[in-house]
Amino acid sequence: MFRNEFLRIVWEKGRIDIGELATLLNTTEDLVEAEASVCAAHGWIRLLDSLIMATPQTDMGR
Repeated sequence: MFRNEFLRIVWEKGRIDIGELATLLNTTEDLVEAEASVCAAHGWIRLLDSLIMATPQTDMGR
C-alpha cells in the first residue's frame, strides 16, 4: 500500500523533493529515501540527491 501511494504521488507531481514527499505521506525522510532506493533499482523512478523524478515506468510500477 505504501509503495502504491508513494508511486502515485511521484507520478502525479512528476518530480518531488524527499522532504515534501515525506510530509505528504506522513512519514520520515529516511523511510522515503529507503523506498526511493528500492523503486529506483527497479527503474520506476530516478533519484538525484534529494529529488525524486517520475519515469515512464512509474505508472506501471503501481
